[in-house]
Parts: sequence; C-alpha cells; structure tokens
Amino acid sequence: MSVHSVSIAKERLKNLLIADRMHCTADVTEQMKNDLYHAVSKYTEINPEHFSIDITRNDIHIKYMGEDR
Repeated sequence: MSVHSVSIAKERLKNLLIADRMHCTADVTEQMKNDLYHAVSKYTEINPEHFSIDITRNDIHIKYMGEDR
C-alpha cells in the first residue's frame, strides 16, 4: 500500500466514525462543512485550501491557516 492510499483510508474511516457518532451520513457532514465554509466566506475572503473544518460528536473546529505572502 502506498502512503497516499493509507491516508485516504484513514480519512474515510475517520469520516465513517464521525458520521456514526453523530447519527448522520457522511454526505450530511460534508454538506455541513460546505455550509459552514460558505457562511464564513460571505464575510471574509478565504481560500479553501487554507481552510479546514473538523466535526466531532461534541465539537466543531474551524481552522484557517492564512496565506503565505
């Protein structure tokens, strides 16, 4: 297995566990992430490559790394 396929498998498993704990499908959590991104992008100019959202059963973590200038 390549390193890339391992990271993809880990991400899929993580998303599956989150969806199971939240009692919603992976599609719903992705839609929530998209909705949060679009809500933030209404008020500030952001680059999706520097923006991440992690949703767990108890928390939502939004991280914006900023751009290199």
